[in-house]
This record gives sequence, structure tokens and C-alpha cells, in this order.
Amino acid sequence: MSTVSLEEFGGVPGLGRRNAAATGHRAGPPASDAFAVATVHPATTVTTASDGDLWPSTWADDGALYTACGDGLGFSTAPEDFSEIVVNRIEGTPETGLTGTRLAAGRDVAPIWTDPQRYNSKPTGMIAVDGNGDGHDELYLAVQDLRCGSGPDTFNIAPAAGVVTSTDYGRTWTAPPEPMFTERFTTLMFLDLGRSNSAAVALRELLPEDEADPARYAYAYGLDHNWRTSYSGAVPDPTDLYLARVPVDRIAERTAWQFFAGTAAGTSPWGRPRWSRELDERVPVLTDTRRTGEQDPTPMAPPPVPGTLLGQGGVVYVAGLRRFLYTSWTEHTFQLYEAPAPWGPWRHFLSHDFGPYPWTGPRSADAHHGGYGTTVPSKFISADGRHLWLQSNWFVRSESYTGSSYGFSLRPMRLEPMPPAGSPAQEQTPGTNLATLPGAAPVARAVRTGHLQVLADGRTDRAVDSWNGSRKEADYWGHTWPQPIRCTRVEYTTGPHDAGSGWFADTPTVQVRTGATWQDLPDVTVTPAYPADRTATGHRTYTFTFAPVTTTGIRLHGRPGGWERYTSISELAVYDDGGPG
Repeated sequence: MSTVSLEEFGGVPGLGRRNAAATGHRAGPPASDAFAVATVHPATTVTTASDGDLWPSTWADDGALYTACGDGLGFSTAPEDFSEIVVNRIEGTPETGLTGTRLAAGRDVAPIWTDPQRYNSKPTGMIAVDGNGDGHDELYLAVQDLRCGSGPDTFNIAPAAGVVTSTDYGRTWTAPPEPMFTERFTTLMFLDLGRSNSAAVALRELLPEDEADPARYAYAYGLDHNWRTSYSGAVPDPTDLYLARVPVDRIAERTAWQFFAGTAAGTSPWGRPRWSRELDERVPVLTDTRRTGEQDPTPMAPPPVPGTLLGQGGVVYVAGLRRFLYTSWTEHTFQLYEAPAPWGPWRHFLSHDFGPYPWTGPRSADAHHGGYGTTVPSKFISADGRHLWLQSNWFVRSESYTGSSYGFSLRPMRLEPMPPAGSPAQEQTPGTNLATLPGAAPVARAVRTGHLQVLADGRTDRAVDSWNGSRKEADYWGHTWPQPIRCTRVEYTTGPHDAGSGWFADTPTVQVRTGATWQDLPDVTVTPAYPADRTATGHRTYTFTFAPVTTTGIRLHGRPGGWERYTSISELAVYDDGGPG
């Protein structure tokens, strides 16, 4: 039995493999085994009467969510209220409805420390905490100077950043006369530790008793040079994520900041963090040098723009799962990471590929689109941590394709922890398609329409394919479960005839998951024989049978064929036919 972990593809299947000699070695963190099921909805499902992008947020002691947006009106309808930075207050929940109020904007929020003719101010992080002990939270907003105007460097350089402060819940703000950071640590994202930073007490369990009380600190992550890939090459692309801490009563003081400088041996299995006041002594908590868009482009679409996987998103603590999540993004994908401690070890657990433009907006019958500025507000996380809401924005053609998500926009996200090794398989009625069990979730390398439920809807007249604008080296279609299942058979029904692609170049292998590792099953019988050419398509069904196996995930995996190198599918059913195992 051969094995393949996600590291075979640099952590994310299909990323960073084209022409290694030309692109250099790409490396990412290990694949995560923390979650048996990890899904994010293909499109926004909750929109608000707002306008703008980014939307870093914080949950304050008064119960409201405070957030800042860039390049928009915020929660205003007056065109003259447009600003590059707007602070807002949001009340309600995604389930009951969200309403917002615009509080402050422009120079009333933050200065521009660099040339005001060539730069403007953008929000990157936010935190609410009672640092002065008056019984009410202060709001701290991290902002950066971002290149604006015209030219190849627009949005591709962020040379300065700082923190502005509000003591009246976002109505008025004070700012330092000079930036706190230049060139480095200029995209600053505060760690979201729940209402009023209250979950900081959970860090006490991770540190020895003689360590300074971690609840006295605010924590922030930073990227150097730019908030995402600098497509003009003006500055280095972000490949390292850094961590800092600062006492909650001194957040606005640059000299009070300390930077993660590695770990020392300690009682915690995650190591004892070392901190330094010297920026030069910091070390990254996460390094990911892989890039998207490095496969050969297809003739059907413009070449995907290569970009690194780290960008301005957010880091949040999920108390119910005792996990920290970093939500990042690229031009066409979401990239999600998790860790048991703020300093790591960070591992990659989900890549959701939305494919190239055109996307379809939230009011489309088959809406699917990615976005940027990805965050998970802690206010909207369920107590058990399994149901979350991911916020992101989409600006490309935002007024078309049946609706816009260019505002504070949310979509469901679901996480199910990996069951302990050796957990027994769920007992099922014979003949049950296991892909339809409650909690099951389909998975794929990429999907053109974004709607993976097609794999288990019981219909063979609907299909999806994995075209994403690149000639991929590997494809897969499968299912995952929150608890182990036992299975002996997979039925794969292909998509419609397609002259260019849609089939596997070889008979696909059946792989099952153990932890983060996918293993090829031996002695698999395929009926009828898979032709590995155009004749494989046309809603034909191929049955893969094998000895009984217990697993939390199963998939068909192989090299896509045809000149466009993608595969298609209309159904993937999984069964247990009984027998010893």
C-alpha cells in the first residue's frame, strides 16, 4: 500500500509543482490531522446593507461587533461618505439579522504617515480590551499606509503601519505622530481572543506557572512589506507570519511590544515561547513559500496570477475546539491553517479553490465566489466551535453577476474534530449510500461551479468538473466523515462528454485517509475497465471494489487527462457490502 500525504504536493494538491528548476523549491507546513471534516460554503449567504472591503473586527464588552472597512461607505448609503477607511458598529447575529452604524472615517480615524499624495490608510486588525481599568473597553485599530493612485505599484507596497486608539467605542480616535512599524510588520492582525480579549486566560494552560500572565497581553500577527502578494514585484511577497505581544495597557506604545523569538524547552508540549523587544530577533511562527498559479495555464482562460498563500486575513481562537485558526487567501483560493498554541506548530488544513473568473454573486441560483480579507469573527462561533461564519469580500465586477458581496459578508464554515485513532465505524443499514450520511462532506481538488453537493445528490443528470484555469498534475473527488465509516465499494459516475478534458489519464486509484495521510488501497477491481480517454465520460458508471476498510475519508485520485487536464463527475457513491473486515 503506497501512501501520499498532502506534502507530496507541497501541502496543497496541485500547488507549486510546475518546473521546479525554474520556480525553486516550494515548501509549506505539514498537513493537519486536527479536523475530520472542514468545509466552507462556496459563496456568501449573509449580506448586509454595507459597502467596503477588508472588515477586520472585534467583539467588545458592550456586546457589539466593531469593524473597519476600506474603500467604501461602510454602513451609509450616501455616496459622498466614501472613504478609504471607515469604522462601524454591528449588532445582531447572522441567524437573526445584522444591522450596522457608521461611526467615523478618513482622517478622523487614522493619519497617513507616508506621502499622502501616493498612499492612503487601510485597516488590518482590531481589538477591544479594557487596558486602563475603567470598566469599559478601548478599541485599538491597526492601520497601514498602502500605495494608491495609478501605476504598477498600486496596492503592492505597504511601507508603514501603526495603531490608533478610541476610548468612546469608535466615535473618536487618537493616533501616534509617527508609524510604529516601517517596511516590516506592516500588516498587523490582532489575535481575536473573544469578547474583550477574555479567552486570553486559556493561554495559561499552555505556559508554565512562572511565565508572565498571558491574559495581561494582547497578541498580534504580522506580515512584512505588503498585505498580500505584490503582483508588480515591487517588494518581496509575504511568505512568513510573525507573532508579537504587548501589555493590554500599553498597546499604543511601540517600545512595549515584544516579538516571538522561538521556543525553549518547557512543560508545554508546544514549547515555551521566548520574547524579544528587538524586531531583528523575531522568527516566524509560520512559513509557506508555495505559490498558486504555477501550473501551465489552459487555453480557455488567462494564466492564473502566481501568488503566495499568506495574506491579510485573521487569526481567531476557537475555544470549543481549543484551536487557533489563521484564515488566509490568494487570488482564487482560501488557505486555512490551525495550531494548538499562538506560536504553533501551524499546519495547513483546507484549500478551497474557487476557480478563475467569472464568478457568480450571492443572489445567483448557483452562487460561487471567493474573496479576500478573510476573517472569522469570534462573536459568531458556536460554543462547541464546530459552526463558524467566515467573512470575506469580492470586488471584481462586484455590481454584476447577480449581486455583490462587496460589504460585510458572511458564509458558513464547519469544522469537525478528527476522532481518536481506533474509533469504531458507524453502523449503517445495508445498501445505504454512505456519502449521504448526516455530517458527510464532499471534497475535491477544485470545482468549476463550487457546488460539491452534486457528488451525493442522487442524480446523474447534474455534473461538475475541476477546471480552474490550470493544467493540473493531480485531481481528486471524495467524501469525508466526522466519524469512521466502513466501506467496500465506490461508484463513480462521470460527467457529460467533453472533447477537451473530463477524464483521468490513467485508472484513478482509491485512497483512504488515516490522520492527514491518504493511502492507496491495494487490489482494487474496476468494473467496467476504465478506458482513460474521452470515452470514459458521458455519465458512465465505474464500480471500484476492495476489501473492507474503515476510514474517515475516501477519494478517487489520479492524473487528469485531455488538453485542459481536468476531470468531471456527476455522482460518487460509497457503500459497505458487508463481509469480514
